[in-house]
Amino acid sequence: MGWNVYYTLENGEAVILRCTGDGEPLTFPASVDGCPVTRLGPDCFGGGSERVSGLRLIDAARAGLPPVSREDSPLSRIELPDTLRTIGDRAFARCRSLIRLQLPDRLEQLGVRVFDQCASLLHVEVPDSVSEIPEYTFANCRKLEWVRLPRMARSVGRYAFYNCVKLTGLELPDGLEQVGSCLFMNCRSFHWLSAPHTINLSVLLGELTGEIDLTVRFPDGRARFYLPDFAYEFEEVVMPRAFNTITYGSGQLYRECFSAKGIDFNLYESYFDTALLKDKTDITVRIAWYRLRWPYQLGRQEVYLNHLLEHLDLLMKMLMEGEGGDEGEQELEGLERLLRLTRLTPQQLSALSAQAERAGKVRFVGRLMEAGMGLAGGVDKEFDL
Repeated sequence: MGWNVYYTLENGEAVILRCTGDGEPLTFPASVDGCPVTRLGPDCFGGGSERVSGLRLIDAARAGLPPVSREDSPLSRIELPDTLRTIGDRAFARCRSLIRLQLPDRLEQLGVRVFDQCASLLHVEVPDSVSEIPEYTFANCRKLEWVRLPRMARSVGRYAFYNCVKLTGLELPDGLEQVGSCLFMNCRSFHWLSAPHTINLSVLLGELTGEIDLTVRFPDGRARFYLPDFAYEFEEVVMPRAFNTITYGSGQLYRECFSAKGIDFNLYESYFDTALLKDKTDITVRIAWYRLRWPYQLGRQEVYLNHLLEHLDLLMKMLMEGEGGDEGEQELEGLERLLRLTRLTPQQLSALSAQAERAGKVRFVGRLMEAGMGLAGGVDKEFDL
């Protein structure tokens, strides 16, 4: 029970060329014949399955190299050596049983399609020493939910997350200079994105028709937008024979505000009237709140605020749920922002307090009671609900 590991020695370094085995957990040696293991070659795990006893290191120059198999690799768990610097093209492709792996901290290079069709892979953290995410890197990883990109990444290749149907969101690093096309094609669960202002967001947003929680980071602050979903269909015109496109929802219009030239904030604000006609109220409340909560180059503040005051119950529900689940945000930050934006009436405060009490949100109840008594402080108190 084990693996055959075929290797070669080049310039005092060991390169792993092919692995065949039966699916047992695999721990690579850090060195072979005194040479550090620095590379996994192309199609490293493309040898398919084979019944093997133990770990056998085989010199490919003497024994020959098994051809790439049409079978999937049975690899389920692997421990990579710290000496590893390069992982070649398609190295882990079709390792359908591989659930997770820890990439070495000093890894420098990934090949194209390196994790293609790793159908069970859940999470990947790419070390900061990697500067390029090649094309199709995570293509067809249909269970992949979360990826941490390296802070030093300069480019993400086209189709890098193609068919990652469970991927929920992504944070693009500040130093990113180039993003390929069709990055999120068929990413049906994708609903949040954080990116630097230097990225051409239109390349990314055009593929995402669902609701998107978008944070754009600037040197002097950040802006947060909520882009509604949209759908379209083609209507045939008999004479002349042609088709008209019918679009539902304001999401397509909002996406037009993002281009290679940057963000057209005025255009974004102007589409709120259309959103009020086309989208549900809980969506328009979120659109208005995000612009008020993160007011970078904010326009139409009064329009947004009036809309929120008309639907305080929906806003309060969103605040208690965590404003989209921002990691690291304090529980009451959204409520504090609301209390600074407007002076709520005693009746409004009472209604919100009752809503918080029904939801079991003790701290919200306490803060609203303080606001009702005219207290500006945020001292925590306990109340029996």
